[in-house]
Amino acid sequence: MRKVRTFSSDTDLVNQRRNHIVKIATEQIIKRGYNNINTRELASALGMSTGGLYHYIGSKEDILYLIINFTSDLTCQSLSRFADEEKGKSCEDKLRDSIRNYFEIVENYRDFHNFVNHIMLSLPVKDRKIVYKAESRVIDYYEELIADGIAEGVFEAQDARLAAHNIIVMANAWANRGWFLKKHYTLREYTDEQTDAILSHLRRSPKKNGHKQLQPVKQKA
Repeated sequence: MRKVRTFSSDTDLVNQRRNHIVKIATEQIIKRGYNNINTRELASALGMSTGGLYHYIGSKEDILYLIINFTSDLTCQSLSRFADEEKGKSCEDKLRDSIRNYFEIVENYRDFHNFVNHIMLSLPVKDRKIVYKAESRVIDYYEELIADGIAEGVFEAQDARLAAHNIIVMANAWANRGWFLKKHYTLREYTDEQTDAILSHLRRSPKKNGHKQLQPVKQKA
């Protein structure tokens, strides 16, 4: 992950200030757009001077990466804690429970998830890789769960990584299209419907029609 410069040696204070910066900056950038707001205006919204803001970041661009890192770390830490609590359960129960847990995280922090998805196209190619690596951490988590189920004979998916990616897509759909979906479903209803669809697909026998397993596209250096 990208390292963000700070002049403070107090790690706890830096984390506290940066979490505040991430929350307020995300709200302001979503309202006005990243290119339409400057650091002076961001500092004012944060209740800080411009110099005070630069005490915890090196540039306006750093705020983007604080948001990306915050979203990724929050999700991965939550899933990791959840995995420890789920030890001893069946692969199917672990997957079902972890999907519910992840969808709840996305609902509680939907502004952050939407922001990361929308900012991607505005980033230089080299910086998109930071987002890609952050997203890959979550996909890796679900791929491992699904692969364990395949190894135990519970699931029969041909492509565990694609199945894992589909879980992320469904969660992001709730965050991005909540304005529509919430008129028809509660979060629990949406989660249960999508989870049943995922598990139904994973339990199906692999197609024997010559289709090849998709291979991940290698990122250019």
